[in-house]
Amino acid sequence: MLIQILLEKSIPVSELCDIMQVYPQVLINAKVNTNRKSDYEKDKDIKNMVEKLKEEFLSEGRVIIRPSGTEPLIRVMIEGKDIEKITRKAQELVTLIEKKLN
Repeated sequence: MLIQILLEKSIPVSELCDIMQVYPQVLINAKVNTNRKSDYEKDKDIKNMVEKLKEEFLSEGRVIIRPSGTEPLIRVMIEGKDIEKITRKAQELVTLIEKKLN
């Protein structure tokens, strides 16, 4: 579909780069008990914090939380305009996850 739009509009791919804004990303791993890797989705406090963060970064970034497939970790990735803010928010979430799931 992308190629179709480019052809229809006669837009070079390089022009698409001008409209896309790239934000910094922070990835921090939360070390958790192996048996509790999936429990982050069930814990009320963790779910609430994740939802608040997703709302906060909705218009200027994203929040992705997922368990590692091979290690006792939950990966917390936040993307946003302000590197200090996203680092602080990611660390706060990691601290909560580690507290609740160990």
